[in-house]
Amino acid sequence: MSLAEELERLSGENGAKKELNGWRLTSSAPDLGVQRARLVSKDGRTLLNNIQIPERFRQAYNMESQHTIGYGLRYMTDLCPPAYLTLCVQCVVGVFLQTILAGIVIAKILRPKKRRQEMRFSRMAVIGPLDEHDKRPTLMIRLADIQEKLFLAESHVRLYMACSKINSRGDRELIGVKDMNVGYDSGWDRVLLLWPIIVRHVINEDSPLHGMTRDNIAKADFELIMTVEGIVEATGMTFQARTSFLPDEILWGYKFKPMVIMNEKLSKYEVQYSLFDQTERVTDFDAHPHDTEETEEDHHHNASGFL
Repeated sequence: MSLAEELERLSGENGAKKELNGWRLTSSAPDLGVQRARLVSKDGRTLLNNIQIPERFRQAYNMESQHTIGYGLRYMTDLCPPAYLTLCVQCVVGVFLQTILAGIVIAKILRPKKRRQEMRFSRMAVIGPLDEHDKRPTLMIRLADIQEKLFLAESHVRLYMACSKINSRGDRELIGVKDMNVGYDSGWDRVLLLWPIIVRHVINEDSPLHGMTRDNIAKADFELIMTVEGIVEATGMTFQARTSFLPDEILWGYKFKPMVIMNEKLSKYEVQYSLFDQTERVTDFDAHPHDTEETEEDHHHNASGFL
């Protein structure tokens, strides 16, 4: 069974099902018509279909009453009507207070989900030189927190590569997830999100991207998954934002345009979000990962990490 037939069998016949399963057509792939599947969508949703889960629905006959009252020997009678009125008022007020408390708890729980929507990832990842003086190939992804009031504490990033292949039965299976260093060994994975940053991963001998070139990276079967975790200072609640990149969403020989620029008239830095996804070509970049060597001096500089 060919790759195209296997993808068509898994994706279904109608277009709605293909979109639901996360399949989409890639125009930049060498073989037109080849479709790729995502594990994580661009907005962080997990695109997995769980089937035949054992004992998913269980019957429960247990019920708990709202109030448990034990009167003992002294209880209300019809000779004391104010007692009935007092009990009714107590029940109404109790339900009202419990409703308010439940609303506060739900709002506190849902707030991190709203907070992670303020995280912005670049739509494309780029591979280019580390900087103007260091030509080592580096994978770069731009990240920004557009919230201006609720700042984050202890925010850090992770980057993973999920690899897949077609087995002997013709089914595509997930074969493993590899960790990609974005500064974990040197502490540069703890990012400062006061302004947009660029998360960097140097492609060296320890990188899963080592040995890949401009020509074969588009044919590879992998997905890059980035996660950002942080603590909201106002509430102390943690949250996680996610996104993913397929091989055809990685630009070789590019770099991001600067977007934090000094306004000389105001003597103040300005963040131009219109340049968030803008990239520019690096004309003299044709190095390959196996052609570069990392010296001891380079190891102590901010290589994998953020800028």
